[in-house]
Parts: sequence; structure tokens; C-alpha cells
Amino acid sequence: MTSPENELALRRRLGDILVGRGVLTAGQLASVLDAQRRSAHVDPAASRQRLGILLVEQGLATEDQVAQALGELLGREVVDASQVPIDPAYARLLPRALAERGQVLVLGVGKSGLRVLAADPTDVLTLDDVRRHAGVQRLEILVGTPTQLRGLLDRVWSLGQTDEVVADAFAEEDPAPSDDPVADAPTVRLLDSILADAVRNRASDVHVEQQADAVRIRYRVDGVLRDVVALPRSVGRTLTARVKVVSGMDIAERRVPQDGRIRLVVDGGRVDARVSTLPSVHGEKVVVRLLPSATSIQGLDELGLSGPQRRALATALAAPQGLVLITGPTGSGKTNTLYAAIQQTITAERNVVTLEDPVEIEMAGITQVPVDDKTGMTFARGLRALLRQDPDVILVGEVRDTVTAELALRAAMTGHLVLTTLHTNDAVSALPRLVDMGVEPYLVASALSLVVGQRLVRVPCTECAEPYAPDEATLAALEIGADDLGAGAVQGVGCASCAGTGYLGRRGLFEVLEVTTSIRRALLGRPDEATLSALAQSAGFSGMRVQGLAMAAHGQTTYEEVLRATRAGL
Repeated sequence: MTSPENELALRRRLGDILVGRGVLTAGQLASVLDAQRRSAHVDPAASRQRLGILLVEQGLATEDQVAQALGELLGREVVDASQVPIDPAYARLLPRALAERGQVLVLGVGKSGLRVLAADPTDVLTLDDVRRHAGVQRLEILVGTPTQLRGLLDRVWSLGQTDEVVADAFAEEDPAPSDDPVADAPTVRLLDSILADAVRNRASDVHVEQQADAVRIRYRVDGVLRDVVALPRSVGRTLTARVKVVSGMDIAERRVPQDGRIRLVVDGGRVDARVSTLPSVHGEKVVVRLLPSATSIQGLDELGLSGPQRRALATALAAPQGLVLITGPTGSGKTNTLYAAIQQTITAERNVVTLEDPVEIEMAGITQVPVDDKTGMTFARGLRALLRQDPDVILVGEVRDTVTAELALRAAMTGHLVLTTLHTNDAVSALPRLVDMGVEPYLVASALSLVVGQRLVRVPCTECAEPYAPDEATLAALEIGADDLGAGAVQGVGCASCAGTGYLGRRGLFEVLEVTTSIRRALLGRPDEATLSALAQSAGFSGMRVQGLAMAAHGQTTYEEVLRATRAGL
């Protein structure tokens, strides 16, 4: 521990840096230091409380601002702990109690010693304990925020006893995988712990990537990939083999891609997962898509649609016929919206049939048909068959070709409500896209009822959200001024709840285009996108950016997220 004199000097220098950066005023710094001195007379332990902690507790500075100032003061690198990959072999060099008490984590070996991430790089007692337990003298200290360190330490131990499992299972170099899943019990525990941890962290996908020197595990959370753990390369083949066994794949075939499914039970709940493998230079890459359950399907009022948008979509879904088209790029939440819409149509009086590739969520009360190109069950062939099944509502997972598009439109003209998706940038561009695919304009004009365009934007974490204003570059790109900002705009600063990202969860950003009489009339003349957009706006249509700016003004997302989701060319 530093001497009282050195500790006081350190506080003053840290405070001076924060004052120089405009984080707090000289008066605020003097007031905090004076209050700390007065508290020390009552409670000697108060004199040892760090200045940075006091400033954060009093709301005068954020953890990130304190960390940046500490890095400048001590000449240490400041890192975003939420993006740090974990190597269990190093992470558990320290006892859990020491790591959590001192908020330190060993990351690996650097150029000048053992790389250690610390929330307080001035805590020499903790650093001495690190040296003793790790058996080294030289440390390369990096600075992270306390909240991010806590979240990272939770993750280190959330995978159960991963390092012990790896050590037990792979004492030999690059062992051959066993065909018997029971024989590889440590591998079973390892896979189970990874998948369970992914579910608890709200991941949508788990990536198992075999590289030259390690096996990297990553989760996609709220649309963003995060490094989670790096395992020894010897784990790769056996872990992949275990995934193949439980998902019904051929474990002997490593030269071609394969697909399968897994059914998990995590914390008493059932989770279905879709698995795909892909041969690569260093071995097969595995991606596990964790699918939502039927009980987690959101209602139309939970998706993020505005009141007028929700009413327009509900009206189209209540109609006896017509085509409802949901558009957006991959990963924009089209499937969620599609299932929410189909759930709205399920009644005892309606025969609802779906055609999907693959069936992602099993729903009660409807008939779901999987597409399988290997057996010749294509979208076009399946759609023809569905039309002979007396359907009232038809869901076609995706319009991929002219034949499917034309069949869907003709079905919508002949007394069926058809729901499907199409990959386009926005709602308006979907109309000329159908014509460009080779569908007759009169079919589009007659059958199309409604087009929903959408993106997903991240929601600020409620645990660490603070009022903020976006920078000038963001305002300029959004074509708004400071006077246009809402009083409720907030931004997350990063905490354990959101793994330091500032965001927790996502919601939809929508535009809903009702196909009016004027648009139908224009479609017969093969208009360009600009003409259709002008007609839509004259009928009250507003794009995603308008809705996004309103959401950001009320703290439901950030202006940066609106810009990312609605940037031209997406």
C-alpha cells in the first residue's frame, strides 16, 4: 500500500487530470477531498477510499472517465474489458476470492511481463498477491473499469469448471474423438456449460472457431459478436464431434457443411437450437443458433410499432385476402415480426399453414411445413401443394425467385391472406423489386396490401443510462440540429448488466407502407422508386428515420443507433 503522503499526492494528481479534462471543477475536487479528510477523523478506513470511487458515487465522474485519467496518470493502457477474450489457463491463475476482492484478472503474457487487467492499478498489496500466486515478478498492468471487471470475472467463472474439464478431457495432444457421447463426459460438460452460459447471456448465436493456436468461443448478443473464451486447440475436434453427435450429424464427415438441431434444457426451460458446420483451414467451424420458444413470441404491441403502424398491420392481417410483405436485410428481425403477425391470425375459424426453411419456432394450432431442396420440396412446389389444402392464411418464409413470388401474389388474389419476407433496403423499394423479379405489374398492384420495412436498434441499458447529446458529426449525418434533440435522450455508459456496452436488448424500428389506390395505379406504369416514395409520403407514409429520431428523443434508443440502422445504402 502506498504511504499516506503518496496517496494524497496521487489523489491530487488524479483530480487535477479530471479537472483539466473538464470532468469536474476545481471547487468540486476540493470539496470531495475536504469531505474525505473530515470523514477520516470519524472513520480511519475512509482515508483509504479511492478518490475515483468517491467521484463516481457522487455522480461527478463516470467509471470510464476515472479509468482514462488513471491511465494517463500512470502511463497505463486503458482497455474495454467487455471486449477482452478470456483464456481460462491464465484467468484462473489467481484464486477467485483474490480476483474478485482486488478486481484483477490475468489475461496472458505480454512483452514486459504477465498482462493483468486491474480496476485499481495503484493497489500494490493486491498486485503483490498476484505476483505471489502467479509466481512472477514482472507485471504488465492494464486499466479497466470496476463494473466491467466484475462482469468479466463473473464470466470467467460462469462457464463452470471449464479449465478443469479441458484438463481432464485432453491430457493427450490432439486426441481422437469418441463415437460414444458418454465416454467423453468432460466434453459433454464443456459443451453444456458453454451453451447454458450463452442462453443466460441472451446470446442469439454461439460461434466455435478453430484457429491455428486456439479454439475461440464467441457469442452474438444484441446483434454484436463478443469474445468469450479461448480454449486449447486440442479441444476443437472433440468439442465439434460432441456437437455433431447431439445434433444428429455424421461425425466422420468433415469435408462438407452439415446442418442439425439440438434441444437443450437450461434452468428448467427448453431451448431449441439450429446447428451448422463449415470446413475451414484449421478445422470445422460450428455456429449454434439459439431459437426463441413459441412462448417468447412477442405480440404486435410489443414489437416497437407506433400506434398508426400497428393499426395498419392489424387491419391487413384481419382481411380475408392480400399479401403482407415484411422486408429488411438479414438480421433485421423479419422472422420475429412474421411469427408475431401469424400468431395474430390464428383463430378456430382459420386454417393457417406455413412453408419455412427451416421451421424455427413450432407453434400450436397451425400446420408448419419444412422446405427441403434435397427431396425436391422447394418453396414453389410446397406453395402449390399448400393451395390444395384449403388454407385461409399462408406463411411463406421467403420469396427467393420469380415463381414463388408469382404464386404468392396469385394466392393473395384468390381469397388467401399471404405473409412473406423479401430482402430489400426499405418498404418502398420492395414494390419495384417484385416487378424487377419478373412478376407482372398488375399482379403486384392487385394483390399487395401492405409492406413493413424494419431494422433492429439497441436499447440503452436502464442500469447505467445517463442524459447525453450526440456529437456534431452524428447530428450532421442525421440532418438535424441541437435544437431538434429530445429532452429524454439517454446513453448507457457501461455496467455489469450490459457487459460494458451501454446497451441491453433490442427493439424494432419500422416503416409501414399501405398500398393505396394511387400507388396501385402507378405500379401499372412501372414507376421508379422516387415516384413511389413521393406517392407514399403524400399519403402520410414516414420512413424509419423519422420513427427512430422520435424513439431516441424519448430514450428508447440512441441517435448513433438510429444513424447506424438508417444510413443510406443499407
